[in-house]
Amino acid sequence: MSYLTDEEKAERIKQWWSDNGMAVIAGLVLGIAGLFGYNWWTGQQAERAEQASEMYQVLQFSMRAGQYEQADEMAQQLIEHGGRTPYVALAWAHRAEVALAGEDREAAVAALREAVDAAPDAGHRELFRLRLARQLIQSEELEEAESVLASVEDDAFRGLRLELSGDLARARGDNDTARDHYREALDAGHTPEYLELKYEDLSA
Repeated sequence: MSYLTDEEKAERIKQWWSDNGMAVIAGLVLGIAGLFGYNWWTGQQAERAEQASEMYQVLQFSMRAGQYEQADEMAQQLIEHGGRTPYVALAWAHRAEVALAGEDREAAVAALREAVDAAPDAGHRELFRLRLARQLIQSEELEEAESVLASVEDDAFRGLRLELSGDLARARGDNDTARDHYREALDAGHTPEYLELKYEDLSA
């Protein structure tokens, strides 16, 4: 068995450092840069989310006060600067409400399509699809309304989906199918007073 002298060990360490030192330094630099980059990114995301939250509060206040022009401007700001926060989809939904207040159903439908695309999760996406379907029915865009309703699968929204399926059938003049959907919706526990009235109107 051979043993290295201290000088030979030192020489080998120098040689290894000569061969690999730059790679080690580069790895450390990249690691540190990555850490700082991640911390900066998460900080930016948190700051953006906080700003979006504040903008959304102003938007809601404007809507409640009936200041629709200001609300629409704030919604546009949120859409442009909200990044990937959930507030972007909510801003589109509010733009739809503003459009409806101005009786512009076409703009409302367009805004709700955007809300569906920007929805942060499946639950919000289903909810915006149902709102979109309602507006499509009222705008007599029945084929698209049927397609949108078919894409709603969450059982949490079954009652509302059945009600809107009834509205769609009624818009097509099929009152028997509409009544059946309304009855199913009521049996599923979806029991707003206006739905009872719609069902009774077709049952008379």
